[in-house]
Amino acid sequence: MLPALLLASPAAAQSVDPHSVFTLRGECQTFVAGADDLTSICAGEVMQVVYTDGRMDLSIWTDDPSGRFFVLSGTATAEDGNLALAIDQITEGKDGSGNNNVDVNASGKCTLAGDPTSGPAQYTCDTTDDTGKTYKFALLTDGTAPENMLD
Repeated sequence: MLPALLLASPAAAQSVDPHSVFTLRGECQTFVAGADDLTSICAGEVMQVVYTDGRMDLSIWTDDPSGRFFVLSGTATAEDGNLALAIDQITEGKDGSGNNNVDVNASGKCTLAGDPTSGPAQYTCDTTDDTGKTYKFALLTDGTAPENMLD
């Protein structure tokens, strides 16, 4: 899944290398895309990819049999000791192939409060795309160490 995702991501399209790629697991507390409440099919797993140019993708998996996924993309910074992602694009993968992705410009923010390498940490995202569709996502990591996908 990783190579298809990297090919589909905005930073990968610009030939920027990933600096770090981690998978984090936990409890999906909220996952809403417009009128669709996807919380019940949220896989409880995200992939955080930070690129060498400072961009970051946060990929949210679902248990939808079609392979549907979402990627929140933007610039990563530190904010009040937490990771902050200023979202400027959302990619919705309609299936796991990477061939049926829909990219939309967006504005909003994700934060990662806490250090997922030393215990549970909280992701919280709130963004709106250029069509007015809102996205809300919250995941509490389970406290296990993130899986480094570049090893």
